[in-house]
Amino acid sequence: MADDKETEAPEPLSEEQRIAQLEKKMGTSKILLFAIALFLIIIISVSITAVSLFVFKDKGAESQETLASLQTEIENLNKKLNDMDGRLVELSLTVPELKGRITNTSNAVMQQVLIAQEKDIQEFLTALRSATYDLAHMVPGSRAWLELYSTQIDAAVEMSEGRVNQLKQLQTSAPITQDDPFFGEEF
Repeated sequence: MADDKETEAPEPLSEEQRIAQLEKKMGTSKILLFAIALFLIIIISVSITAVSLFVFKDKGAESQETLASLQTEIENLNKKLNDMDGRLVELSLTVPELKGRITNTSNAVMQQVLIAQEKDIQEFLTALRSATYDLAHMVPGSRAWLELYSTQIDAAVEMSEGRVNQLKQLQTSAPITQDDPFFGEEF
């Protein structure tokens, strides 16, 4: 009988039997493919979650460190600002004292002395002009030197008035011009 089994050929399957076997194999293949797809979806979602947590965890730590350093810097800047405000208050209290010192310095006193001296020179030149006029009328033929000396006296008075104006400008912040007869120009 053993020979009978070997000699027996498998019976050819009918169309319906073949379709049934194919459908059975297809069903198991579908289940197997569905299980593999589900497994892959779970693996991919877990790996994406793990990678995103790793990436965002590092950025979160960096953000916390950056935030802490910025807060420290803000505190330091606030301290510096308060120190500067205190210093500004101290300086604003010393400004009136410095203004008083400036007005009482020897430069200011010297300026007032020079202005008074220029006024005296102007008075002297006015008296000199009057005297030369009177003298010119007393001496016959003296009109020529009267005109010459009057021109020089007028020029000296003008320069004296210019020096007074420049001395008064020293109290302001206006710059003094370079073509200044006070500082060495000849008249």
